[in-house]
Amino acid sequence: MSTDSQNPVRKSCAQPHSCSQEVRLKAMSRSPLTKGLNQLEHLELDKSLTAWSWAEDDPLYLAGENLNGSYLIVAGRVRVTRDTIDGKELTVDIATPGDVIGAIDTEPQPAVDSAWAIETTCALFLPATALATVIEQHPSFALAMIRMQQQRLATARDHEINLTTTTVEQRVAIAVRTLGRKIGQRRPDGILLIQVRIRREDVAGLAGTTVESTSRVLARLRKEGVIDSGREWIAVVDERQLDAIIGEDF
Repeated sequence: MSTDSQNPVRKSCAQPHSCSQEVRLKAMSRSPLTKGLNQLEHLELDKSLTAWSWAEDDPLYLAGENLNGSYLIVAGRVRVTRDTIDGKELTVDIATPGDVIGAIDTEPQPAVDSAWAIETTCALFLPATALATVIEQHPSFALAMIRMQQQRLATARDHEINLTTTTVEQRVAIAVRTLGRKIGQRRPDGILLIQVRIRREDVAGLAGTTVESTSRVLARLRKEGVIDSGREWIAVVDERQLDAIIGEDF
């Protein structure tokens, strides 16, 4: 007899969510996709958006699903992962408030990645069916969308180049520095705490190396006083030394 735990059908985890207009407008003002719009344009765009929320560890979407739009993260943190040919899961990004994830297209597209809520997360959903109208009415949005796509391509290209031109230690250090700059919080003692539950697997995916190699590098960096770390957290103690490990070219 089958049980609910064996049911392969994934229940939708998304729940309608009530965000105040102030919160929605603030999210749009800091997103690279929408911050170029003026306040009136933000108000117009807001009419096309719906708010949704997910609990910790819930999937926003899974690879292969048909995505009917894109999500603008308002609150929370989202782990974006990609499956490899041999069935492993790689973390390719940690999305934070202001980031846009999902298919930015005027037609529904199959998701190439999966997205998981690291903590309770709220996002604004822009349906693909409304995107063409938004682009037509707001040229600055169209320009921002092109720039975002270009940035994504450039980031992917740089990552591929780094895999062949840098050491594992450099790549792990780059991943830590990137996270620190994006979501680091400065403590009173000057240490930069990466403000998200970060796993060794996440750093390994971002660095393009194995979990074992990542663990060895992080342990060495901690021993040398470059970072401090524990279970699912990392803090940068010596940013100058971290930069020195990475090198001037990066």
